[in-house]
Amino acid sequence: MKIKVDYENKLPIEKDLIGDFDLFINGFNDCEKIKYGKELSGQSQTLKGLCALSAKFSKPVISAFDTDNYGVLKKSVGVFEKGKLLGICDASQIIENFDYLPGSSCKLYDLSVGKIGIAVQDDLFSFNLFKSLAVCGAEIIICLTDFSKKEIQSILIRAYSFLLGMPIILTYKGGCFVSDVKGNLNKKTDGEIYQVLPNFEFVLKTTKTRIRK
Repeated sequence: MKIKVDYENKLPIEKDLIGDFDLFINGFNDCEKIKYGKELSGQSQTLKGLCALSAKFSKPVISAFDTDNYGVLKKSVGVFEKGKLLGICDASQIIENFDYLPGSSCKLYDLSVGKIGIAVQDDLFSFNLFKSLAVCGAEIIICLTDFSKKEIQSILIRAYSFLLGMPIILTYKGGCFVSDVKGNLNKKTDGEIYQVLPNFEFVLKTTKTRIRK
């Protein structure tokens, strides 16, 4: 699977969706907050525009942004495919930035390119959340953050990838890390495009318990 990552533009733009790749990711790139009230009333059409881009270029689009639900601020990620908004998931955990509130849970999306698990911001520090996405059938997990680059971030996703046997993509300010199923960091193959290979082979392990009567 070829995935293109944009960590410069505030929101996805048409010229960046042109090319030979399967999935487009736009990180937290200092875009203005999306206000649900204005979106619902038609005063702004940001979400509608992202739906249109996913339809025009026949590619799933994943875009991170802050949301404002009538004064309730959240770190959020929207998933768009075939001209539809499939869902918006919020960070389920907030550790330090108390201006934002956590959402209910992470989400798994069954896209045309595969099953994609989405984690947001401080969700990065919850291995159980990543494990839940893996158990529920995720083939790739994408974690979008607006953190500054730190070595601990790459260490975490490499450990998660190795333990769970799946690729993980992590965006941060100005870049991203991509870890393969063995916990190694991948390099870009063309521009900002990464080749990501899910692991479709699994070994089912069971345990037996002896019950004494």
